[in-house]
Amino acid sequence: MAKKIPVIDSETQRSSSIAEFSQVSDNISIWQALTHNHYAANTLVAFKNDWNHFLVFCEKNKVAPLPASVSTVHRFIEKMAESRKLSSLKRYVVTIGLIHKCHALPNPCQSQEIKLAMHKQRLDKHDDYTHAQGFRDDHLQALLDTFSLSTKPKDVRDMAIWAITFEAMLKRSEVAALTVDNVEIEPSGLINITVDGRIIALSDVSSKAVQRWLTLGMIVQGYLFRRIDRHSNIGDNPLDHSSIYRVFRRASQELDLPTDVIFSGQSPRVGASQDLADAGLTVSQIQHQGRWRSPAMPAQYIGQRGKRDNELKKFAKKNSDK
Repeated sequence: MAKKIPVIDSETQRSSSIAEFSQVSDNISIWQALTHNHYAANTLVAFKNDWNHFLVFCEKNKVAPLPASVSTVHRFIEKMAESRKLSSLKRYVVTIGLIHKCHALPNPCQSQEIKLAMHKQRLDKHDDYTHAQGFRDDHLQALLDTFSLSTKPKDVRDMAIWAITFEAMLKRSEVAALTVDNVEIEPSGLINITVDGRIIALSDVSSKAVQRWLTLGMIVQGYLFRRIDRHSNIGDNPLDHSSIYRVFRRASQELDLPTDVIFSGQSPRVGASQDLADAGLTVSQIQHQGRWRSPAMPAQYIGQRGKRDNELKKFAKKNSDK
């Protein structure tokens, strides 16, 4: 939704607009004027409804909506979280922030407190969506049995993605950003990849999978994982997040898993965390291996919700003290 909406620079117009937006209204035209028609009608309806919810909350609690304090927005998020999904909470924050920015008012949604509040909601509302299924070592081995000898570009590329993403516990953004310059092939044939300045050594299995892709795709520079068209032509553009999601959704289909088990781009980090926990690693060790800033997410992935909540509180306090 990020668009460049002009700020109301006239003090008279700004005062008039603030008065309009300080009361509940079903008038879409004021939203069209405020956003200079940069948004579709349905989006404006969503903005209007979100803002009306916020106005009702402010009126009930006798607090100002414009400008709203950080505390007011935080309390609103907590209240709406009792009955709303994460997607709704995210939209509320966008709407409140948009209104403040258009009226040249300090944006409470950019505060560290609100960012941490939303981080907490992302963890608490993780079950709003289909739970990220763990893509684990047995899944990888089964796919290797099926595709290790395939010469189809899509099979070879996807096999390399499944292997490297699971073993290196890569985020989707990290997979998409990998380039040939991040890959070092040792004389033994084993591969090291560099992610955010950290060197990760791959196993023989993953190294071979990546080498097969490099060879078949004749990739010597640029992005490591690229798009492939319907005619099996390998392009130069990198995969985006949706493409990586489809690669892992394909894995769940190829493994003939139940219809409610659908892998996503997050599944390798979930599954690798679970495998490491089963192998006896601590949450802190898993955190280090997966390059998380806080132990909260790996704790969630391996089912230690209490540990997750405690770590999240520590993380929030640490950042609020800065």
